[in-house]
Amino acid sequence: MASVKYDVVIVGAGPAGISASLAATQRRLRFVTLEQEDSFGGTVYHYPRNKVVMTAPVDLPIIGKMKFGEVSKEALLAFWQDVVARTGVNVSFRERMEKVEAAGAGFVVRTSRREYRARSVLLAIGRRGTPRKLGVKGEDLPKVVYRLIDPEQYRGRRVLVVGGGDAALEAALACAAEPGTKVTLSYRGDAFSRVKQKNREELAAAQAARRIDVLLSSNLEAIGRAAVALDHDGRKIRLENDAVIICAGGILPTPLLKEMGVQVDTKFGTA
Repeated sequence: MASVKYDVVIVGAGPAGISASLAATQRRLRFVTLEQEDSFGGTVYHYPRNKVVMTAPVDLPIIGKMKFGEVSKEALLAFWQDVVARTGVNVSFRERMEKVEAAGAGFVVRTSRREYRARSVLLAIGRRGTPRKLGVKGEDLPKVVYRLIDPEQYRGRRVLVVGGGDAALEAALACAAEPGTKVTLSYRGDAFSRVKQKNREELAAAQAARRIDVLLSSNLEAIGRAAVALDHDGRKIRLENDAVIICAGGILPTPLLKEMGVQVDTKFGTA
Protein backbone atom coordinates (compact mmCIF):
# COMPACT_ATOMS: atom_id res chain seq x y z
CA MET A 1 0.00 0.00 0.00
CA ALA A 2 1.55 3.29 -1.09
CA SER A 3 2.11 6.21 1.29
CA VAL A 4 0.76 4.69 4.50
CA LYS A 5 0.82 7.57 6.98
CA TYR A 6 -0.97 6.11 10.01
CA ASP A 7 -0.94 2.89 11.95
CA VAL A 8 -4.62 3.38 12.78
CA VAL A 9 -7.49 5.77 12.11
CA ILE A 10 -9.89 5.97 15.09
CA VAL A 11 -13.45 6.99 14.21
CA GLY A 12 -15.40 8.45 17.13
CA ALA A 13 -14.43 10.48 20.20
CA GLY A 14 -16.82 9.16 22.79
CA PRO A 15 -15.48 7.27 25.83
CA ALA A 16 -14.48 4.27 23.67
CA GLY A 17 -12.75 6.44 21.07
CA ILE A 18 -10.87 8.45 23.67
CA SER A 19 -9.79 5.24 25.45
CA ALA A 20 -8.53 3.87 22.14
CA SER A 21 -6.67 7.13 21.50
CA LEU A 22 -5.00 6.87 24.92
CA ALA A 23 -3.95 3.30 24.15
CA ALA A 24 -2.56 4.37 20.78
CA THR A 25 -0.65 7.20 22.47
CA GLN A 26 0.73 4.84 25.09
CA ARG A 27 2.00 2.48 22.39
CA ARG A 28 3.40 5.37 20.34
CA LEU A 29 1.33 4.55 17.30
CA ARG A 30 0.82 6.97 14.45
CA PHE A 31 -2.91 7.69 14.58
CA VAL A 32 -5.65 10.23 13.97
CA THR A 33 -8.98 10.43 15.80
CA LEU A 34 -12.01 11.68 13.85
CA GLU A 35 -15.26 13.02 15.35
CA GLN A 36 -18.23 14.30 13.36
CA GLU A 37 -19.57 16.42 16.24
CA ASP A 38 -18.04 19.68 17.48
CA SER A 39 -16.93 18.15 20.79
CA PHE A 40 -15.99 14.80 22.26
CA GLY A 41 -18.14 12.76 24.62
CA GLY A 42 -20.26 10.78 22.17
CA THR A 43 -23.78 10.13 23.41
CA VAL A 44 -23.01 11.78 26.77
CA TYR A 45 -22.34 15.08 24.97
CA HIS A 46 -25.98 15.13 23.83
CA TYR A 47 -27.51 14.35 27.21
CA PRO A 48 -29.69 17.06 28.81
CA ARG A 49 -27.99 19.50 31.17
CA ASN A 50 -27.33 18.01 34.63
CA LYS A 51 -28.43 14.51 33.63
CA VAL A 52 -27.04 11.92 36.04
CA VAL A 53 -24.92 9.30 34.27
CA MET A 54 -24.35 5.82 35.65
CA THR A 55 -20.79 4.56 35.14
CA ALA A 56 -18.66 1.61 36.20
CA PRO A 57 -14.97 1.72 37.19
CA VAL A 58 -12.62 1.38 34.22
CA ASP A 59 -8.86 1.25 33.83
CA LEU A 60 -7.76 3.84 31.26
CA PRO A 61 -4.41 3.65 29.45
CA ILE A 62 -1.94 6.26 30.80
CA ILE A 63 -4.53 7.62 33.28
CA GLY A 64 -5.18 4.51 35.37
CA LYS A 65 -8.32 3.61 37.32
CA MET A 66 -11.36 5.83 36.84
CA LYS A 67 -13.87 5.46 39.69
CA PHE A 68 -17.31 6.94 39.24
CA GLY A 69 -20.73 5.75 40.38
CA GLU A 70 -23.36 8.36 39.66
CA VAL A 71 -21.98 11.50 38.06
CA SER A 72 -23.52 14.45 36.22
CA LYS A 73 -23.04 14.90 32.51
CA GLU A 74 -21.03 18.08 33.11
CA ALA A 75 -18.68 16.44 35.63
CA LEU A 76 -18.05 13.49 33.34
CA LEU A 77 -17.31 15.70 30.34
CA ALA A 78 -15.01 17.83 32.52
CA PHE A 79 -13.14 14.65 33.47
CA TRP A 80 -12.67 13.71 29.81
CA GLN A 81 -11.55 17.27 29.00
CA ASP A 82 -8.90 16.99 31.71
CA VAL A 83 -7.78 13.61 30.35
CA VAL A 84 -7.41 15.03 26.84
CA ALA A 85 -5.54 18.10 28.11
CA ARG A 86 -3.14 16.02 30.25
CA THR A 87 -2.32 13.51 27.53
CA GLY A 88 -2.28 15.78 24.49
CA VAL A 89 -4.66 13.57 22.50
CA ASN A 90 -5.60 15.42 19.32
CA VAL A 91 -9.11 15.02 17.87
CA SER A 92 -10.24 16.30 14.47
CA PHE A 93 -13.74 17.62 15.14
CA ARG A 94 -16.50 18.25 12.58
CA GLU A 95 -14.96 15.63 10.32
CA ARG A 96 -17.35 12.89 9.24
CA MET A 97 -16.23 9.48 7.97
CA GLU A 98 -17.89 8.87 4.60
CA LYS A 99 -16.21 5.75 3.23
CA VAL A 100 -13.62 3.13 4.07
CA GLU A 101 -12.04 1.00 1.34
CA ALA A 102 -9.47 -1.77 1.47
CA ALA A 103 -6.25 -0.86 -0.30
CA GLY A 104 -3.43 -3.37 -0.37
CA ALA A 105 -2.44 -4.29 3.18
CA GLY A 106 -4.41 -1.41 4.67
CA PHE A 107 -7.30 0.98 4.16
CA VAL A 108 -8.21 4.34 2.68
CA VAL A 109 -10.54 6.39 4.89
CA ARG A 110 -12.40 9.15 3.09
CA THR A 111 -13.98 11.88 5.19
CA SER A 112 -15.83 15.14 4.65
CA ARG A 113 -12.43 16.86 4.48
CA ARG A 114 -9.69 14.60 3.20
CA GLU A 115 -8.33 11.11 2.69
CA TYR A 116 -6.31 9.04 5.16
CA ARG A 117 -4.24 5.93 4.50
CA ALA A 118 -3.74 3.58 7.42
CA ARG A 119 -2.88 0.00 8.23
CA SER A 120 -6.04 -0.40 10.33
CA VAL A 121 -9.30 1.38 11.19
CA LEU A 122 -10.99 1.31 14.61
CA LEU A 123 -14.70 2.18 14.64
CA ALA A 124 -15.88 3.63 17.97
CA ILE A 125 -19.12 5.07 16.64
CA GLY A 126 -21.59 3.74 19.19
CA ARG A 127 -25.28 3.06 18.54
CA ARG A 128 -26.81 6.53 18.63
CA GLY A 129 -26.60 7.08 14.86
CA THR A 130 -28.20 9.96 12.98
CA PRO A 131 -31.47 11.19 14.54
CA ARG A 132 -34.48 9.53 12.93
CA LYS A 133 -36.97 11.92 11.34
CA LEU A 134 -40.71 11.35 11.10
CA GLY A 135 -41.23 12.78 7.63
CA VAL A 136 -44.24 14.90 8.63
CA LYS A 137 -45.21 18.28 7.26
CA GLY A 138 -43.48 21.14 9.08
CA GLU A 139 -40.68 19.01 10.50
CA ASP A 140 -38.15 21.42 8.99
CA LEU A 141 -39.36 24.32 11.14
CA PRO A 142 -36.73 25.85 13.49
CA LYS A 143 -38.76 24.91 16.55
CA VAL A 144 -38.20 21.17 15.91
CA VAL A 145 -35.19 19.45 17.52
CA TYR A 146 -34.13 15.82 17.95
CA ARG A 147 -32.48 15.92 21.35
CA LEU A 148 -32.89 17.92 24.52
CA ILE A 149 -29.83 19.87 25.63
CA ASP A 150 -31.12 22.49 28.08
CA PRO A 151 -34.65 22.24 29.51
CA GLU A 152 -34.47 25.84 30.73
CA GLN A 153 -34.86 27.14 27.18
CA TYR A 154 -38.42 25.76 27.17
CA ARG A 155 -39.50 27.52 30.36
CA GLY A 156 -43.03 28.89 30.05
CA ARG A 157 -43.56 27.31 26.62
CA ARG A 158 -45.89 24.68 25.17
CA VAL A 159 -43.79 21.64 24.32
CA LEU A 160 -44.61 18.44 22.47
CA VAL A 161 -42.26 15.49 23.03
CA VAL A 162 -42.58 12.58 20.59
CA GLY A 163 -41.30 9.10 21.46
CA GLY A 164 -41.67 6.19 23.84
CA GLY A 165 -38.16 5.44 25.03
CA ASP A 166 -36.16 6.66 28.00
CA ALA A 167 -34.86 9.67 26.04
CA ALA A 168 -38.43 10.85 25.38
CA LEU A 169 -39.59 10.34 28.96
CA GLU A 170 -36.52 12.09 30.36
CA ALA A 171 -36.97 15.03 27.96
CA ALA A 172 -40.63 15.39 28.94
CA LEU A 173 -39.84 15.20 32.66
CA ALA A 174 -37.00 17.71 32.40
CA CYS A 175 -39.13 20.23 30.52
CA ALA A 176 -42.08 19.72 32.88
CA ALA A 177 -39.83 20.62 35.81
CA GLU A 178 -39.39 24.13 34.39
CA PRO A 179 -41.86 26.72 35.75
CA GLY A 180 -44.82 27.46 33.51
CA THR A 181 -43.98 24.82 30.90
CA LYS A 182 -46.88 22.80 29.47
CA VAL A 183 -45.69 19.40 28.23
CA THR A 184 -47.46 16.82 26.09
CA LEU A 185 -45.86 13.42 25.48
CA SER A 186 -47.01 11.60 22.34
CA TYR A 187 -46.25 7.92 21.69
CA ARG A 188 -47.62 5.69 18.95
CA GLY A 189 -47.69 2.61 21.19
CA ASP A 190 -50.32 1.77 23.78
CA ALA A 191 -47.78 1.46 26.63
CA PHE A 192 -44.20 2.39 27.55
CA SER A 193 -42.82 -1.14 27.53
CA ARG A 194 -39.06 -0.57 27.24
CA VAL A 195 -38.22 2.19 29.72
CA LYS A 196 -36.46 2.30 33.07
CA GLN A 197 -38.66 1.76 36.10
CA LYS A 198 -37.48 5.04 37.62
CA ASN A 199 -38.60 6.98 34.53
CA ARG A 200 -41.92 5.12 34.50
CA GLU A 201 -42.58 6.06 38.13
CA GLU A 202 -41.57 9.70 37.68
CA LEU A 203 -43.80 10.00 34.61
CA ALA A 204 -46.76 8.56 36.54
CA ALA A 205 -46.17 11.12 39.30
CA ALA A 206 -45.95 13.97 36.77
CA GLN A 207 -49.19 12.81 35.17
CA ALA A 208 -50.92 12.68 38.54
CA ALA A 209 -49.70 16.20 39.26
CA ARG A 210 -50.95 17.29 35.82
CA ARG A 211 -47.51 18.47 34.78
CA ILE A 212 -47.45 16.17 31.72
CA ASP A 213 -50.28 15.16 29.42
CA VAL A 214 -49.60 11.70 27.95
CA LEU A 215 -51.17 10.69 24.62
CA LEU A 216 -50.66 6.99 23.99
CA SER A 217 -51.71 5.47 20.64
CA SER A 218 -51.08 8.83 18.99
CA ASN A 219 -49.21 9.92 15.88
CA LEU A 220 -47.90 13.35 14.96
CA GLU A 221 -49.30 14.29 11.56
CA ALA A 222 -48.25 17.91 10.98
CA ILE A 223 -46.29 20.71 12.64
CA GLY A 224 -47.32 24.33 12.26
CA ARG A 225 -45.73 27.49 13.56
CA ALA A 226 -48.31 27.87 16.35
CA ALA A 227 -49.86 24.41 16.63
CA VAL A 228 -49.44 20.69 15.91
CA ALA A 229 -51.90 18.15 14.53
CA LEU A 230 -52.10 14.61 15.88
CA ASP A 231 -54.16 11.49 15.40
CA HIS A 232 -55.03 10.19 18.86
CA ASP A 233 -56.51 6.71 18.61
CA GLY A 234 -58.44 7.69 15.48
CA ARG A 235 -59.43 11.14 16.72
CA LYS A 236 -57.91 14.24 15.13
CA ILE A 237 -56.66 16.78 17.66
CA ARG A 238 -54.91 20.14 17.45
CA LEU A 239 -52.61 21.46 20.17
CA GLU A 240 -51.22 24.95 20.49
CA ASN A 241 -47.47 24.55 20.45
CA ASP A 242 -44.19 26.44 20.70
CA ALA A 243 -41.62 23.63 20.41
CA VAL A 244 -41.34 19.99 19.33
CA ILE A 245 -38.73 17.52 20.59
CA ILE A 246 -38.61 14.30 18.55
CA CYS A 247 -36.97 11.35 20.29
CA ALA A 248 -37.51 8.61 17.72
CA GLY A 249 -34.13 6.94 17.95
CA GLY A 250 -31.31 7.00 15.45
CA ILE A 251 -30.54 5.59 12.02
CA LEU A 252 -27.43 3.45 12.27
CA PRO A 253 -24.87 3.52 9.44
CA THR A 254 -25.66 -0.11 8.62
CA PRO A 255 -25.38 0.23 4.81
CA LEU A 256 -22.00 1.93 5.17
CA LEU A 257 -20.75 -0.78 7.52
CA LYS A 258 -21.92 -3.56 5.21
CA GLU A 259 -20.29 -1.83 2.27
CA MET A 260 -17.03 -1.89 4.26
CA GLY A 261 -17.43 -5.63 4.78
CA VAL A 262 -18.54 -5.43 8.42
CA GLN A 263 -21.05 -8.12 9.39
CA VAL A 264 -24.05 -6.60 11.14
CA ASP A 265 -26.24 -8.88 13.25
CA THR A 266 -29.80 -7.72 13.81
CA LYS A 267 -32.32 -8.23 16.58
CA PHE A 268 -36.05 -7.82 16.02
CA GLY A 269 -35.30 -6.49 12.53
CA THR A 270 -33.01 -3.64 13.63
CA ALA A 271 -29.27 -3.45 14.17
